[in-house]
Amino acid sequence: MKSDVYTRKIWWKIAIISFGTIIGLASLLYTESFLGELRQEEDRKIKLWAQAVEEVFFAEDDTNLSFFTQIIQDNTTIPVILTDNTGAIIAHRNLDVPETNPDRYLQRKLEEFKSSGQVLENQFADGQTNYLYYKGSTLLTKLRLYPLILLAVIGIYMLISYMAFSNARRSEQNKVWTGMAKETAHQIGTPLSALMGWIAYLKEQYPAEIAFGEMEKDIDRLTDITDRFSKIGSQPERSDSDINQTIEITTDYLGTRLGKKINLSTQIDGEAIAKHNRQLISWVLENMIKNAADALEGEGEISVRKEDQGNLVQIWIKDNGKGIPTADQRKIFHPGFTTKNRGWGLGLSLAKRIIEEYHGGKVALLESSPQNGTTFRISLPLN
Repeated sequence: MKSDVYTRKIWWKIAIISFGTIIGLASLLYTESFLGELRQEEDRKIKLWAQAVEEVFFAEDDTNLSFFTQIIQDNTTIPVILTDNTGAIIAHRNLDVPETNPDRYLQRKLEEFKSSGQVLENQFADGQTNYLYYKGSTLLTKLRLYPLILLAVIGIYMLISYMAFSNARRSEQNKVWTGMAKETAHQIGTPLSALMGWIAYLKEQYPAEIAFGEMEKDIDRLTDITDRFSKIGSQPERSDSDINQTIEITTDYLGTRLGKKINLSTQIDGEAIAKHNRQLISWVLENMIKNAADALEGEGEISVRKEDQGNLVQIWIKDNGKGIPTADQRKIFHPGFTTKNRGWGLGLSLAKRIIEEYHGGKVALLESSPQNGTTFRISLPLN
């Protein structure tokens, strides 16, 4: 049975993003509707302006001349250029014409207005035709950018909210896990000390018993685990040490504890001194080898192979088990994801954090299928 303890958190984030998207789209649609009305209003004003210009140019009396002149003067926002049928500029308005080369400037603006496609054609009674080219007002141009600015502001706000929420949750989770880990280490310490005393006592009473050697290995392993838990929350120390030895100690310990029908083989090539935390790398290897053993379901092969490639140490962990379903392969490093009936789904996520954040390396799933099993690769820098 699959479980993911972070499903609710993911849905909460999706809800935030969806809510922000709806607000953005609603604002965009409303603004576009408003811009459409404003464009229509400006078109009506331009047509009225063109009619006023016609009346002024061809008026037979001055009865309404002041009225039409006022209409022309009231246009203080929409830039316009009036030409005759030959393309010569007759008049213009609302353009910042420079004192130097004004004709060249007006001609360039005329070409720009023509490309926008906004033109009115006036047919006069004497057979003449004038063309009125115009462009949206400065206000309309600014308003066209408003939806994009609004979406950008909403996007930035959603991003900041998302990051703040994620960081707060992550900080809270880290504090909880750190507290639990340190308390676990403290609780294990007392019985562990007692077990070490009892082992020492039994070895004196039964010096020929060979089982005590394996029991001491388990005690040492528990001591390492306790030390790991006690150091959670603090920056781990790395030192230059033999990575081969770290691998061998881990595989030697697990070799007799995975099951009688599970064969764990090791191939270590080259000698490499790498800056690493031995306890943490050992924990990563142990966790991934145990995951491989779970995939074998009691019988199969696990191989650990190490090679030095340039400035990297490459470690492959391969099994011939049942593989990981394709749909789950992208989730395996997510905290809380597990395909097991037991467990918290933290093993691979912690392994990834140890390798990538603490050691500057990489851990990746190379392949997984029922036919070929599963192969992981760990890459660690030598220094």
